Amino acid sequence: MMRPRPSVCGRCLVRLRLFSTTAQRTEQSQNAPLPPTAGYSRLTNRGLISITGIDSTTFLQGLMTQNMLVPNDPKRNIRRTGAYTAFLNSQGRVLNDAFIYPLPGAEAQGAESGWLVEVDKNQVPVLLKHLKKHKLRAKLKLRALEEGERTIWSSWKNHAEPQRWASYSLESESPSPFSPTSEIAGCIDTRAPGFGSRIITPGSDSLRTHFPDEAQVVGSEVSLDSYTVRRFLHGVAEGQAEVISGSALPLQCNMDMAGGIDFRKGCYVGQELTIRTHHRGVTRKRLLPVQLYDLGQDGQSAPDTLTYDPSFQLALPSGEADIIKAGATTRRGRSAGTFLHGVGNIGLALCRLEVMTDVALMGEAPARPHEHHFKLSWAPEVEQPNEVGVRAFVPPWLREFISGGKEEKPAPRDREAEEEQLEEEEEEAESHRD
Repeated sequence: MMRPRPSVCGRCLVRLRLFSTTAQRTEQSQNAPLPPTAGYSRLTNRGLISITGIDSTTFLQGLMTQNMLVPNDPKRNIRRTGAYTAFLNSQGRVLNDAFIYPLPGAEAQGAESGWLVEVDKNQVPVLLKHLKKHKLRAKLKLRALEEGERTIWSSWKNHAEPQRWASYSLESESPSPFSPTSEIAGCIDTRAPGFGSRIITPGSDSLRTHFPDEAQVVGSEVSLDSYTVRRFLHGVAEGQAEVISGSALPLQCNMDMAGGIDFRKGCYVGQELTIRTHHRGVTRKRLLPVQLYDLGQDGQSAPDTLTYDPSFQLALPSGEADIIKAGATTRRGRSAGTFLHGVGNIGLALCRLEVMTDVALMGEAPARPHEHHFKLSWAPEVEQPNEVGVRAFVPPWLREFISGGKEEKPAPRDREAEEEQLEEEEEEAESHRD
């Protein structure tokens, strides 16, 4: 029997639907141990779409933020490596975060060349619909791969000292580690330095079946939950529970830092706003890892380092929730950020840098987040069982990206105008969610 839909806004509905009880959150936390320094995980939360045909490359070139051609190549050769990318709507908002791979084994089988698109498993039908809408008369075939047809893996080995993000620059395109006849595809996961690799294998066998030598793949298989914890510790969002479809902006999700956007390629859907935001020179909101703590505990102070505690027992929202200064009331357009998803005492949030961090933007004086506590603002319809504090952390590579001149810094703008613009952006984002 279907329940009648409550007469509340869409944003509140999301919050109501995603709030968890303390017992549920505790059980989930205990099932997510700290990830090992080396290992690999089967990504059952991701799906694949096959795009084959002579027009497949030009088709994707007009739809994705990534360049399908080798950068700075006068011959305009088609890339042979996989890469991180995104599909946007016409307003420049992210529809899907994705990875793109050359179709493995096509040359050996004499089949048509093409690509595999990796996306949130729940979003495969949505992305297929989007692709079909733009197909028109292009000579290509679209197909969602069946369960067990291919398997997606994340493999990693932590470095003693994290590699710099610049080492993954797409300016120096390297040849694919897999031959054109191989049935395996993959790429470096550039969303954070040293984060690891993405691997696509045929069938549903273990990764060890294809890589028996530990010189190629190190460690043992771990659960998807451990991989999720590792993502959060690195500040990496994945899927439309964290990169909110139709609302998130690619630069706010750090896709520029991750090399997921080519700002010099030709036109693609959503390019106009993305390029304008890039050349404006500053992104005031960024997706960051956050630490959660019990704000109601006597003498509790904000944590100084990002540390995962799987025994964290406070009830938390597993979806969107506003972040505000402790002691303040929610004011539309003035929130400090938006909490997106959490495991144990860590999570991801879209944070206003000039409020929740000490990062200086456009020559402005940096904020002093240590002087304030920030907390989750629960939906009015839900009784708040505890005061959950939130502390944002800026990963070193993201801080370097912002302060190292990677973002152009134009002359400071009028502060009042900036505040009005931020308020307009917040209202627009809410209208998209509603």
